[in-house]
Order: sequence, then structure tokens, then C-alpha cells
Amino acid sequence: MEKKYKILIVEDDPLIRTIYSERLSMYEDIGVDVAVDGLDGLNKIKANNYDLIFSGIQMPNKTGFELFQDIQADVNLKDTLFVIFSHLGRSEDIQTARDLGINNLIIRGTTTPDEVAITIRDILSNNDSLEKTISKQYKILVIEDKPEIRSIYVDRFNQDSNIIVEEAVDGLDGVNKIKENNYDLIFSGIYMPNKTGFELFQEVQQILDKRHIPIVLFSHWGRSEDIEMARQIGVQHFIIRGQSTPNNIFNQILDILNAQDKIYKLSISKDSKEYSKFISEILGLDANSSQYAEGVPVKIRLSKDIKPYKFFIELDSQNN
Repeated sequence: MEKKYKILIVEDDPLIRTIYSERLSMYEDIGVDVAVDGLDGLNKIKANNYDLIFSGIQMPNKTGFELFQDIQADVNLKDTLFVIFSHLGRSEDIQTARDLGINNLIIRGTTTPDEVAITIRDILSNNDSLEKTISKQYKILVIEDKPEIRSIYVDRFNQDSNIIVEEAVDGLDGVNKIKENNYDLIFSGIYMPNKTGFELFQEVQQILDKRHIPIVLFSHWGRSEDIEMARQIGVQHFIIRGQSTPNNIFNQILDILNAQDKIYKLSISKDSKEYSKFISEILGLDANSSQYAEGVPVKIRLSKDIKPYKFFIELDSQNN
């Protein structure tokens, strides 16, 4: 039987409350309750078991931040998933959320109701997976000189509990942090003081133990000269912000992070009728060469981070 999630929406504006209630109720496995303010929300949370609380900030009787603090103070409620949303994404609200330890913050003004619903569904699913197994954590560095843009992506990435996010204020700051830390992915703007994203990419490629890190460059307008420059210097991941929502970009980042190379091993006996065909036609080598002893393992590596997907085949021996 499919699990049924129960969500409480806490918001004093009836129109906003209705929009999200109706949209989230479209999921067959989600049941939705509503509360008209923070105090009403707290009372309903104490009386019911919810999988997730979706709350506004500024409300009568009790703000969303106060509601979160009350929940954290209750040992029976503190593990409840909590998502807070802000209409304008004011910097003081973002900072307060961080200070309180709220990992999931959505800015309504830059996110459609459909995107909000998908995000909440993802948070529920991710939490469900975490209860079953310990998932790998990824560490991302976001590099952007404009604080408001940087905050949008830092906050979006932070909504995934498997992602740790750090920030750099320009290209030079980014390079210094990359040299000092281990990251699974770099997400960088292009035009920044001290060092551009292109310069950062080229410098990281020269660092032997860092060149393997995926670097995603993003451009607002996607100018043809920027796209061409990215191609010339070997940038594989280039995102145009003006054509993608923060949620779409987040999903692209997840695809890159989850693109782990897979290693397949198989042993082909030299006496096998397939051995000669495999070696000569696939590897273009002499099947009778003495260096290919019977039973030499062949590794086939599928690289999922290069599109179209590519296979790499190599002999797993000391002579290759």
C-alpha cells in the first residue's frame, strides 16, 4: 500500500492558502490540512501527526519563525519536516531562517505553485529514502558576486538534506576555496570581479587533484560569445538562467552529481571464439599478441556525465 503523507499549510492569506492546498492535493498520496495563523498551526500540529509543515512567515498571533522554534522545543515534534516560504525573499528573512536552522526556504516570488509542489514532494521523498538508507552527501560551492542571486541558489540547494553548500563572493574567492577544500561540484557565474568564471574554470583545470570536479557555469542571457567561449575552453556544463527556473537548474545539478561512472568487469577467455573478434574489432589489436594472456579482465566504463553517453573500454592489466 502506498504511503499517504499528511501536510499542514499554515498561512493567514486565504487565497495563498487555497492555491497551495489545491495544488498539493492533486497528489494522490498527499493529504492536506490548513491553519489560518501560527497559533492555529501549533495547536493542530500538537493534535495531529504531520509529515511536513508548509508555513508562511508574517502571520497574526505567531510568525512562521516562532512556530518553527516552538516545534523545535518539543521533543515529540522537532523531527517534523518544516518548509517556510517568503514572498519577496528579503535578505533578513533568509538570514533569520539560516540562524534558526531552517534548511527548507522557498521564495514564492521566484517559484511557481507547480514548482513549489514538486519541491515539497521531493523533500518528502528524499526524507523517505533517508529513513531507509544513509545517502551520500555532496558538497557544492556556489560562486557569484551578486548576493541576491547567490542566495537563491544557496537556499534552493540547501533544501536537499544530502547537499552541503558553501559560498564564494567572486572568482578569486572561489579559486582560493577550491584549493583549500574538497567539493563535488562548482556552480559559478561568469562575469565577476577579480576573476571571471571562464578564468576560474581554466585555473582549476591546471590543478591536478581538482580538475576532475564538475564545474557548471551559468549565464543570465546566454550570449552567443559566452557559449562559444565555453566550448573553446572545454566547459561541459553550461546553464542559461533566463531559460531555467531554480528548480530546473537544481535538477540538472542533481543529474550531474549522480552521474557516477560505473565499472563493469568481464573476463574473456583467449580460447573463446569471441575473444579474437572482441580484441580485433573493438580494440583494434592483435588477438594473438602475447601481452594479452588468457583471462585478462576487460573493464567497460560507462561515463554518464558526458552526453551523449560514452563507453570507455580498457584492458585491466599492467601493460595497458
